[in-house]
Amino acid sequence: MTALCVFAAVLALWLFLIFPSPKRHRIDSWRGRLLAHRGLHDADHGIIENTLPAFEAACRSGYGIELDIQFTRDKKVVVFHDDDLTRLCADNRLVRQVDYEELKTMRPGGGTEPIPTLSEVLRTVGGRAPLLIELKNGPDNALLCQALVAHLKDYRGEYIVESFSPFIVAWFRCHAPQIPRGQLCTSPRGYRPKVPWIGGCALSALLFNCLARPDFIAYDASARCLGPLLQRLLFHTPRAAWTVRNGALLAAARKKGDMAIFESIRP
Repeated sequence: MTALCVFAAVLALWLFLIFPSPKRHRIDSWRGRLLAHRGLHDADHGIIENTLPAFEAACRSGYGIELDIQFTRDKKVVVFHDDDLTRLCADNRLVRQVDYEELKTMRPGGGTEPIPTLSEVLRTVGGRAPLLIELKNGPDNALLCQALVAHLKDYRGEYIVESFSPFIVAWFRCHAPQIPRGQLCTSPRGYRPKVPWIGGCALSALLFNCLARPDFIAYDASARCLGPLLQRLLFHTPRAAWTVRNGALLAAARKKGDMAIFESIRP
């Protein structure tokens, strides 16, 4: 009897930890949507990820858009994925170590377009495509969340937000619950070396849902993750598959009714 009680208590605690938002069905209309990862970019034709031409191309092709935001040193919200500028700009500094006036002179990926601000992206899209906005984890997360809410205050278009940090997602739960929020996750090894192994296991298992209560789960389509699977089976939580780069992954996402965040292919 004691063992049964212990098992029941552990099960109840586990379910409490992983339970999603009770309002998650408010984004049922997003199920099955196709979202261009960092815009509809094509470096071979000079269209670089997370630039205005990539977002314009996604709008014209009828796709939704996934994009990334973070701060510059002077607290301008820019649309850029990597923490540092090494891969796209051949500069080993972090984005948050560079003022915007200098950053806008750079041309990522050897293209002709600068790194855009979030304001520029919102003006370019103008409500023509649904937006999935990822907030990058950094030292000023609360300020970044506040800045995003301020940018979206008068925006007339569909949008949802997501982050790998459950504390960022939890901020939206507490301070902007009207904005649908999602928890990004991957396999435990996908969090290394930034997060210790045990922390990666907890994040992958979505144990921090107790803080964030996300409306959807954005999962690594190429990784084996039990957490997102259980979300679908137990709670019918809306999900987004990233990054879908081939027909097999796209077919799997569509079969499950998941959003597909794609690149390198045209669904």
